[in-house]
Amino acid sequence: MATDNFARFIQESLVIEEDTDDGMDIDTLYGLYISWCRITDIAREPETRFLSTLRRHRLRWGRQDGGWVLVGLRMIGPAARDYVTSGAVLSHAGNDEVWELPLEPGAAA
Repeated sequence: MATDNFARFIQESLVIEEDTDDGMDIDTLYGLYISWCRITDIAREPETRFLSTLRRHRLRWGRQDGGWVLVGLRMIGPAARDYVTSGAVLSHAGNDEVWELPLEPGAAA
């Protein structure tokens, strides 16, 4: 994966918040990357190559809810909007229900 594309992805799609222990899991981060590739018309790299590039960057890892997360990451920008509205699975706050958003406006859930 081209390092400049990865740096651009981070710059355009993520904010790193230093004052939180919350984080983003790898599946969410890769899904955001897929959305970013789609809207920027850049060919996406396989997940293994994406993870290899990710390991070379100095991001803070931590444990959250029994899994590993990248601490302080928050998605922003057009890729975040695309990720959330293009079929991402969301969890309802305070409830264990999970909903899947329709892929197209007006599509049946």
